[in-house]
Amino acid sequence: MAGDVSPRVLIVGAGPAGLAAAHALSRQGIGDILIIDRDDAPGGLPRFCHHPGFGLEYAHWPYSGPGFVKSLLRDLKGADVRIECRTTLLSLKDGPEAQVVGPSLGLRSIRPQAVIIATGIRESNRGNLAVPGGRAEAGILTTGQLQQLVARKVPLPQHVKSMIIIGTEHVAFSAIWTARMAGLRVKAMIGCEDRVMSFGPIGALARACGIAVMTNSRVREIETTHGAVTAAIVEGTYGTRRLPTDGLVFTANWIPETAALLGGPVAIDARTGGPQIDQAMRTSSAGIFAAGNVLHGVESSGWCAKEGHHAGEMVARYLRGEIGGVRNGAMVQIAEGIEFAVPQFWDCTLAHTAGMRDLPVNLRMKQDVEGRRIALKAGDTMIQSGARKRLLRSRRIVLRPGAIAVPSAVRIRLDVTD
Repeated sequence: MAGDVSPRVLIVGAGPAGLAAAHALSRQGIGDILIIDRDDAPGGLPRFCHHPGFGLEYAHWPYSGPGFVKSLLRDLKGADVRIECRTTLLSLKDGPEAQVVGPSLGLRSIRPQAVIIATGIRESNRGNLAVPGGRAEAGILTTGQLQQLVARKVPLPQHVKSMIIIGTEHVAFSAIWTARMAGLRVKAMIGCEDRVMSFGPIGALARACGIAVMTNSRVREIETTHGAVTAAIVEGTYGTRRLPTDGLVFTANWIPETAALLGGPVAIDARTGGPQIDQAMRTSSAGIFAAGNVLHGVESSGWCAKEGHHAGEMVARYLRGEIGGVRNGAMVQIAEGIEFAVPQFWDCTLAHTAGMRDLPVNLRMKQDVEGRRIALKAGDTMIQSGARKRLLRSRRIVLRPGAIAVPSAVRIRLDVTD
């Protein structure tokens, strides 16, 4: 991008979704791609996570976080892609028109032909979760903060020797791994749910390592002395307990990173907190697409890369004039027991587009449900029904409807059925 010339495609976010989107665009013959990211290097959260398990759905190999990032960057070798880090999206308007700021670009408005939002997520911190108690100079972190400190070899204060993890989802066990790499003793995991939100055997392994796994519990208060964490006051079915600790790590409770979109033309879903899209990744504003964890906030890096790749393919189709650039179709209605579903709109006209690959419907349950199935209906007609199984909250549930060809006026609904 020379001078004030805008790129053909702007990708906001250099994590797995953004990098995979750029790769898909380049494979489709689209060049002049600019990726911006506010961090100091591309890769997103995985570059700070040195344990295996990243990229499996996309690369079909359990890379470490940095290993997966290297793989994604290798895919872009020789492509007409420019990555500008330390660069922030300030606002996004119809056009599309993006206002960005960074050390190389300065403060400027750019007008690409298409934008892909891949800004990802952030974790809820103590303030977001309204956990009362004393203030501490160090020792109260999110998983992302802990991972960055360890990856950048920034030492914690010498008095911080132990941690309590607040949360029991997959990322909480990543926090255990990182804490142990830093030489910290993890004393307990605390979750308000009635079971470990990650896989059961992993919870059993944590217990075998001497970590108290406490479900149906919450941190009522953080106790500090002279600016240092000394204990967590925990409430549960057993009553109230004081757990001595030097620090706490708050995990999960993801928040899609949409600050630059607020007040703009991109419609935000009240359930996910991210942009509303259809199966072509199109938002409510022409030429603006979205992919990755900004859409739902709970997915793996490999799944986000798959979404990003799909978004890149859809943007290439849009630039060639094969599909429109605005979210289309009917809103997918969801049953009471479903927490959210992505995409939120289904464009039935895309079923007739040659070679069109649909984005699977990705949903989460509000509660665990035994022996039920998820069904997609158009009016009173059953389109697809999944297998009868145990449906667990905080776990990805996927339906692949394929080519649904029903009138746009017919209501499409996701139901929980016998």
